Amino acid sequence: MLLSSLRSYRQRYCHGAAALLMAAWLVCPPAQANEQIIYDVIEGFLLEQTAGESGEVSIEITPSPAAAMACQAPSAFLPGRGGKVSGRTSIGIRCPGDAPETRYFQAYVHINGQYPVVNRNIMPGDMIEEGDLDWQEGDLTRLSSRLITDASQLVGQVSQRRIAAGQPIQAGMVKAPVLIQRGAEVALLVRGNGFMISSSGQALNDAGLGENVRVRMPSGSVINGEARREGVVEVH
Repeated sequence: MLLSSLRSYRQRYCHGAAALLMAAWLVCPPAQANEQIIYDVIEGFLLEQTAGESGEVSIEITPSPAAAMACQAPSAFLPGRGGKVSGRTSIGIRCPGDAPETRYFQAYVHINGQYPVVNRNIMPGDMIEEGDLDWQEGDLTRLSSRLITDASQLVGQVSQRRIAAGQPIQAGMVKAPVLIQRGAEVALLVRGNGFMISSSGQALNDAGLGENVRVRMPSGSVINGEARREGVVEVH
């Protein structure tokens, strides 16, 4: 009778313990818990890499079976690349002591921010003024990597082509207005440590503000300088 009672108690206890373990597994299955740790490491790493971005950053990680494999101390790295992280990105995870020790994942880094657009149709040769610009907001990673996001890089620039109202503006669509005309006589300023020499010469190419100008001197020698203002080239 006593043996029967002990057996019955043991069966009830084991059944109850198994139920508790099953309940715990359902709440947090080991594989899912491991996956979440991996994904948290990836997200934290990418947010750290994009900490300097002016826009709002969000991370979209592509699910992978590799995340369910044991990894006791995951650390993230960028495989074979550096520089700016945005758009579709590969991330490596190192798992020392686990197999495989290195795994690779895919993620998409979204950067939502503002960028300037023109509020009227701009024709070739038109100079862009501050009043010509409005702002739009969107995922900058879905736009061209040549997108201009700084309005100061547009004001005072001359359009190289027709730009439709509301169109994102890319590098190469505008340029600095010509301050130096090829063949024109220019004033040449040579600056040094505590001195400045002025002379004159003939410009050998067109140039906008800050662009390089080749100047032929009366002696026939050619000097490279920088366009500083209309008709003036400076040499440092």
